[in-house]
Amino acid sequence: MLYRADPYQIDLQVELSSDQSTLVITGQVLDSGQSGFSGRDVLVVISNLRGQVVLTMADQFGEFRKEIPDSDNLELFFLGLTDHPFTIAVGDPLRRQPEKKRARDVRDSGTRGKGGKKTQ
Repeated sequence: MLYRADPYQIDLQVELSSDQSTLVITGQVLDSGQSGFSGRDVLVVISNLRGQVVLTMADQFGEFRKEIPDSDNLELFFLGLTDHPFTIAVGDPLRRQPEKKRARDVRDSGTRGKGGKKTQ
C-alpha cells in the first residue's frame, strides 16, 4: 500500500507472520519533495487498537519493520518529521473482510479526514 501525506510518501506492507498470530508491518518513509531524503530517525508508533502498542525507529533509509498481535485494525503514527506528525489508519490490513467494511485513511494528528490520501 502506498500512502501520501505531502510531502511524505509511505510505502507500507502488512503480512501475517508464519505463526499466524502476529502482523508483520514493513515500511519506508520518503520525502517526495527532496531527492534522496528518507525519513531517517522517524519514530513510528503502531497500535492494533486492542491495547497493544509497539514502537520502532526508521533506519538511515527510512525503513522500519515491527510485529504486533493480529488485529482487524491498525494505526501508525509517524512522529519526528519536521513539519507535522500524521497518522495512517488501516482497516482490515489483510483484506479478510468484505470490500464494504474496508477503510484506509491518512489524516493529520488531531484532525480526522485531512492530510493525505492513498495513491495507487
